[in-house]
Amino acid sequence: MITLLDMDPILHVYNLGKTIAGKQLFENTSFDVYPEDCIGLLGPNGCGKTTFFNIILEKERPNIGDVEKKEGLQIRCLEQDPIYLTDTTLLDFFTRTTQTESIQQQMNYYKQQLEDPAVYESSRHQEILEELRKLQMRMSKSSGIAQFETARDLLKELGFQDITANTPMKNLSGGERQKIALAAVLSQPQNCDLLLLDEPTNHLDIETIEWLEQKIADIPSAVIIISHDRYLLADLDDRVFEFRGTHLEFYDATYEEYEEQKRIREHIKQQEYQKASIEMKRHLAAIKKMTRRNRYNIQINSRMKQVEKLKHVENPILKNYLLRFHFKTAFKSGKNIADGIGLSKYFGEKRILSNACFEIFAGQKIGLIGPNGCGKTTFLKMLTNKEPCSQGKINLSQGVKWGYFDQGHLSLNLENTLLDEILRDHKDLEEDDAKALLGQFNFKGTMVYNKVGQISGGERARLAFLRLIMEPYNLLLLDEPTNHMDIESKNAIETALNSYNGTVIVVSHDRKFLDTVTDTIFFMKDADIKTYTGNYTMFRLQRTKELTDYTNKDLAYLSSSRLSKYVVTKGFTIWTLKKKYTIGEEIYIGDHNRNVYEWAIKGGLLKEA
Repeated sequence: MITLLDMDPILHVYNLGKTIAGKQLFENTSFDVYPEDCIGLLGPNGCGKTTFFNIILEKERPNIGDVEKKEGLQIRCLEQDPIYLTDTTLLDFFTRTTQTESIQQQMNYYKQQLEDPAVYESSRHQEILEELRKLQMRMSKSSGIAQFETARDLLKELGFQDITANTPMKNLSGGERQKIALAAVLSQPQNCDLLLLDEPTNHLDIETIEWLEQKIADIPSAVIIISHDRYLLADLDDRVFEFRGTHLEFYDATYEEYEEQKRIREHIKQQEYQKASIEMKRHLAAIKKMTRRNRYNIQINSRMKQVEKLKHVENPILKNYLLRFHFKTAFKSGKNIADGIGLSKYFGEKRILSNACFEIFAGQKIGLIGPNGCGKTTFLKMLTNKEPCSQGKINLSQGVKWGYFDQGHLSLNLENTLLDEILRDHKDLEEDDAKALLGQFNFKGTMVYNKVGQISGGERARLAFLRLIMEPYNLLLLDEPTNHMDIESKNAIETALNSYNGTVIVVSHDRKFLDTVTDTIFFMKDADIKTYTGNYTMFRLQRTKELTDYTNKDLAYLSSSRLSKYVVTKGFTIWTLKKKYTIGEEIYIGDHNRNVYEWAIKGGLLKEA
C-alpha cells in the first residue's frame, strides 16, 4: 500500500504568513500537498482562504514564508466570483482561463537554462529541448477556441446543447456562468496536477452539485476545495485543513472523521483551559497572601511568571465566535396555513406552474427544491402576494404573520449604517440595546457604523437574520438562507429553526441543511409541485423508487417499447442509491429511470449493448 510518505510532494508550503490592512490572516503555516490528495480547506468567512489560493497562484505575495512547487506543476483554479466584462463572450472567457501564461513562464525558465554553457555541454541539453518541444505543443493547443471545443462534451452534460463560443456571458444567469467556469477547469484533467476550487457549488442546483461530486471523484490530480457544502466535503475529502484564528490545523481524516476529532480536540482544550484557570487562581491567592506579609519576593516573582504563562492558555469558546439566536413565534395560526388549487403562473410563454396544487399545515418545515429557474423564488412571492397568479388562487389563512428572508437581501438599505438598519423599524429601541444585538451577531465596535453596502455577502445575511428575529412570526419564508454562510453559521441557523415551533418554507440547495431542518419536500419541476413526506434523503429515496421500481407488468410493457440494456464501461457510484456499479454490470434503462443514469451515459460510463 502506497502512503503519503512514499510520495514526493507537488507543493511545499513553508512558514507562510500574510497580513492585510494590519490584520493578521495566518502565520507559521507549513504543509505539503501530495499527488491525488483531496483536501477540504475550511474556516470562517474572512479568515483568508481565498487569499491563500491567490498566494499559491502567485497573484499575491506572502509577508513571510514561501511556496515551492514541483517543476512544471500545472495548476487550475475555479474562482469564487469571477469578474465578467459586459462584452465578454465564451471564447474570451476560455481564452482567459487557458494556461498560456503558466506555459510561457515554464518555457522562459528552460530557455534561461539553455543560456548556461555548462548545461549546453551536458546531457541535460537534450532533455530541456524535449521539454520545450512539449510545452510548445501545449501552447498551440491552449487557445480559447481549442479549450472551448475540448469542454463541449462537459457543457452538453450541464445542459448547454446549442451554446456557441460567441455567446455573451452577460446573457447567462449566475448558475449558468458557474457551469461554464466548471467546464473550463474540469476539461482535460490529464493536463492538471493541482485543481483549486473556491466555493464550486455557488449558484448550482442540487442535481448539478451531485454531478460535480462525481466529476471531482474521477479527477486524477490533487484537489483543494474551499467549500461550506458539508455533504460534498464528506463525499470527497481525505484530508481537512482548518483555519483557527491565525493558524492552520491539520486532520489526516475524512470530513466525518474530522468532525469527531475536532470535538475531541475542543474537549481537551476546554479541560486544559479550566485546569489553567484553577491553577492561576491558586497562584494569585498565594501571591496576595505573600504580598501582605511583605516577604517571599523570590517566590512571588516565580509565581508571577507562572501566572503569565497560564494567561496564554486560550479559552476555545471565546476564541471561536459562535452565532447563537432563536426565532420569536407569533400567536398560533390555524391548522391550515395555506393552500392552492389549479394554480398557474406564466411569464410570457414560459410556464412556471400549470394547474398545480399544494397544501401547507401549521408546524411543517418544508424544503422547496427544484432545478435553477423552475420558479422557487416566484412561488414564495406568490405566497406573500408580491407576485400575482396567472390562474387559480392561493388561500393564506387568517392570523398568518409571515417573515421573509430575501436571497439577495433586497430588504436591506445599502446606504444605512448597520446601527440605523436595526433601528429603522424599531424606533423605541435604545441605541445601546441595538449595539448589543449587533454584537451578538459579531458586529462589534466601530463596525456598527459601517454602511450595509460595505459589508460582505455573509455579513449581510447575518444582518438580515438579525432583523428577522426581532419580530414574532408564525410563518418563515427563507430563500437560500445559507448562501455565503460558513459552516458554524449554518449550524446556528439549523439549531434555531429546529427549536422554532412555527411553520417554515425554505428554498435551499444545501442537502445537509435540508436533511437537518425539513420534514416535508415540495419538489418543483415541469411546472408542477409534488409533495414528499420526510427530509431530503427520504425524498431522494422516494424519487429514485418512483424512477426505478416497476412491477413485472410495467417492465414487460417497457421491454416491448422503451427499455434499453446498457453495460458499465467504467465503475461509478449512484450516491442517492448508495450503490456502486462495476465494469461489466448490465442496467436496463427506459423513460422511467433515464434521468438517474443520464449523466453516466453522457460521460461514457455506460454503453448501450
